[in-house]
Amino acid sequence: MKTVYFLTAFLILSNTTFSQPEKTPNKGENFIKQIEGKLDKAKISIDKSCADINGSKNPENWFIKGYVYTELAKSAIYKSTIPNAAREALSAIEKCKELDVDKKLNSDCINVLFDLSSMFYNNGINFYNSALKTNNTSEYSNALENYDNFFEVIKTLDNDQAIVNHLIESSKINKNSVIVYAGYCAQKSGNNEKAKQYYSQIVLLNEPNNEKVKQAGIPLGYIYYSDLLISTGDTATAKKAIDKASRLYPDNPDVIMAAIDIFSKAKNASEMADFIQVALQSNPTNAKMLVILAGAFNTISKDYVKKGYQSTSLEYRDKAIKTYEKALALKTTDSKILYNINYNLGVLYYNPAVISYKKKDEANKQEYEYLFKKAVPYLEAAYKIEPNNRNVINMLMKSYQTLNETGKAEAIEKELYK
Repeated sequence: MKTVYFLTAFLILSNTTFSQPEKTPNKGENFIKQIEGKLDKAKISIDKSCADINGSKNPENWFIKGYVYTELAKSAIYKSTIPNAAREALSAIEKCKELDVDKKLNSDCINVLFDLSSMFYNNGINFYNSALKTNNTSEYSNALENYDNFFEVIKTLDNDQAIVNHLIESSKINKNSVIVYAGYCAQKSGNNEKAKQYYSQIVLLNEPNNEKVKQAGIPLGYIYYSDLLISTGDTATAKKAIDKASRLYPDNPDVIMAAIDIFSKAKNASEMADFIQVALQSNPTNAKMLVILAGAFNTISKDYVKKGYQSTSLEYRDKAIKTYEKALALKTTDSKILYNINYNLGVLYYNPAVISYKKKDEANKQEYEYLFKKAVPYLEAAYKIEPNNRNVINMLMKSYQTLNETGKAEAIEKELYK
């Protein structure tokens, strides 16, 4: 699926940075001051303490290590020489919380975790936005690693809802959006299972309460999840996901177009046609959707020809023609859509005209002349939009020749062979 029309939404949502809660001096800060205020010396000292058998059992040492490594990760001087400092800090705080059974250091740990959540989120966003521009897999992987760490911070906060809510609210972000970012980065990194784990947190397919489902998810989550499912061969679940999304967000054009794309990839023109007809009730003037619906009707028509049901095939061909005419009546200014409408209408008349003509039966002359005459105005309109399209030129030349419009046939033939 093409993702271009989703990128703006992602970039807008991503231009958010964390604000930091105010902090009072703690044991980590005092520790650094005691060692001449130098982070490199503080690192050496606390590493030694945590490596010691007795020192490793002291939760305060692990808190200090978490604090020192967080400061290293924030430092413009040291962060490049210790690239995994933030990850090391998180591991140290996790160890501190494990040993601190009386929770004496809990508030200090929360302050460090808030700092770390800021770094992981902002690093994830930076890698993510860069990856959107470059489509670089390694940048998606880096973004994913930071998002994973961000959610590990939330888990380390013991999922305390009040604390987590404060973190999210003070940072002014949408947690569900971050879940989608993480899922998309996993998907682009080739880690489909992790992507599914993230998406399934907000795409609640088996939840009957639609209001609850809508609060939990966001449209892009459904779009990307269904695209992932279709790419991994799970067509049934993909259709289930995008169908639920279309019911939750019937006025969202991205969801509707993504749903149409999913049905198209599933190669089920009949279901797609049914879906579009329902969707058009909310978007009756959407020319693009009408063009796609007409194309679906045409595909169904061809399928019935293969099955030998000629009369049913003609019914769907007529539906295709009428739907294209509805789209044309909207007077869209989009040249690409206009070309598609006129070209396809021309072909819908031209092809049966050729079949009738090839029978070389005088009784068919009235039929094929009628069909060629119907095709010509649409092909001429398509030709005006794309005057160098050799396929259109060739169809026009043969139509003019069959209708004995010699002057037009010779003029267009010059365009074909010039």
